[in-house]
Amino acid sequence: MMSSGGNQSKRLETVVQLGFSVDIEDNEHRLLVGHNNPDYKEWDGGQLGGRPTWLNPKDIPNGFLKCKNCDSPMMFVCQLYAPCDEVNDDAFHRSFYVFACPDSTKCSKETTGSIRVLRTQLPKENPYFPEDHDETWTYHLPASWNKHLCKVCGQQGRGKCPIQQEYFCGPHHQKEYKKYVFDKLQQHQQQQTPSTQLEFHFLPSVLTESELVVEEEPIPEQDNKTRKKAEKALFKAQGVEIDNDSDDEEEDSDKNLEQKDLNEMVGAADETVSKDSATMKFYDRIHQVDDVKTQCLRYLRWPNHRTCEDTGTPLWIRSDFQPDTIPSCERCGTERRFEFQLMPQMLHYLFKDMESERAKAKDTIIKKEDIEALQRATSIMEQAPPEQVPPDFAANKDAAIDTLRNKLMEEDAKTPSWGVVSIYTCTDSCGGMEIENDSELGAYFEEFAWKQPSLD
Repeated sequence: MMSSGGNQSKRLETVVQLGFSVDIEDNEHRLLVGHNNPDYKEWDGGQLGGRPTWLNPKDIPNGFLKCKNCDSPMMFVCQLYAPCDEVNDDAFHRSFYVFACPDSTKCSKETTGSIRVLRTQLPKENPYFPEDHDETWTYHLPASWNKHLCKVCGQQGRGKCPIQQEYFCGPHHQKEYKKYVFDKLQQHQQQQTPSTQLEFHFLPSVLTESELVVEEEPIPEQDNKTRKKAEKALFKAQGVEIDNDSDDEEEDSDKNLEQKDLNEMVGAADETVSKDSATMKFYDRIHQVDDVKTQCLRYLRWPNHRTCEDTGTPLWIRSDFQPDTIPSCERCGTERRFEFQLMPQMLHYLFKDMESERAKAKDTIIKKEDIEALQRATSIMEQAPPEQVPPDFAANKDAAIDTLRNKLMEEDAKTPSWGVVSIYTCTDSCGGMEIENDSELGAYFEEFAWKQPSLD
């Protein structure tokens, strides 16, 4: 469970908690992630990608979330469990849900509106989760409250498709499911292949699902023994086998990112890294203790700026695109302060399935014959004297290259992007199970998210 330093000593106040992505091994593991498990004593951390598991399964938002800038349907990014009952008894359970605009061309530089964060909370006694473990319990599921979820995104279903016999939030996901799942299953059934059910169905609107595991950020000043223990805990959280008798530094590429890998994640060229002081501070912080470079999330609820010297504000990735003021809570008027941030490394884990599918589909995006034609044209231009190459020939070749490049860029633009996303939340953690009149969000409240664009 996430927690803050509260009124404890400065030593505890400045401890940041880090979130790491851990692969979901099987369906049994999946049932333990998020709020799939009705036993709240087992909850910790959260979930990346996949479909949201709603803390309040009855009063979910009435429709799918849209980008406030371009009106595009948003993609579910992650959810985080962060109880706050020391501030509000109605926040014994408290979860955040982050959604992002998938159109990085229109909204790449937008600091607000392209990332939206919802918060909901419940008192300890509530109709959705039992106080004691109960294997027969189902009231934590939306279906128990006659709520039908979209088969694609897991948000409120608006209607049932008569052909596919599934619920969808709108025609955009109805069409997507038909193209990527329904039609393929129909084809398998018609061909009477041995396996008519595929284990994995790729959907462009669903990001790669993994568990979000949380550990405290190790402190650089620790003695070697304590530091090694902290690093071992972090490795264990990520499912990595530790050989205590070996000093071998070789690790899986996901667990031991090099500087060039991090540069690629945040969109930074080497010269950019050396010029911006905020970017240098960003890299210094995530490099100050080994083996935490894969952190996807940083958490420190409402730090006191006077006492939390180096953690009182988000870890910005650039000096520009920083907010001047943070709006107070629209619901109760209380001050909002920083609680957690999404790191650029998170995108690496969210896009795993998407990158794999795009690699498979590369031949359909760029035809083999187009590549071969370009290779022939380039060979002709390299071997023939310049005066024998018609002017239109070179121009047509350049135009063909631009066309292929644009096709690839168009595919890449269909994904969310950010440098870092900082979330500021109501310091009274207002609200409970009640629903405001005509609320489109049900029992969910919107908090404030500020996005720093990725580095140019």
